[in-house]
Amino acid sequence: MFNKILVPTDGSEMALFAAKHALALAEKFDSEITLVHVVQNYYSLPAFSMPDTVSIPLSVLQDLEANGKLILEKTKEVFAGFTGKILSRLEYGPPGKEIIDIAVDGGYSLIVMGRRGLSGVTEMFLGSVSNHIVHYAPCPILIVKDPENLD
Repeated sequence: MFNKILVPTDGSEMALFAAKHALALAEKFDSEITLVHVVQNYYSLPAFSMPDTVSIPLSVLQDLEANGKLILEKTKEVFAGFTGKILSRLEYGPPGKEIIDIAVDGGYSLIVMGRRGLSGVTEMFLGSVSNHIVHYAPCPILIVKDPENLD
């Protein structure tokens, strides 16, 4: 049923909690897991006679890339002892679009992700990745809520 599971991660506690759900499903259905972290190489800004986007300097982008690799390793630790296939991908671009493209191109049968990774002002500027995924995913999605806010 869920032979290929895509697990987007931003390294947040919510993303790691969602990864635990992906692990349980992968063990039950003998699934292949792909972890993906997307480095957003630009930031959208509110339009106040400014350009719509601002590029990130190369040195900052290199730091974001290094951090992305650490995030993937941290998330992979959730799968310690898992005997199935685990892949990791570091991608660049708008997170929602990149995750959808990967899901479509890779023929994934499920996406498992946290409801929210970023918060506050940052989320307002970047938009909601999980909301984008819900609207455009080509497969079922498991959105995992924060265990402390289940009511």
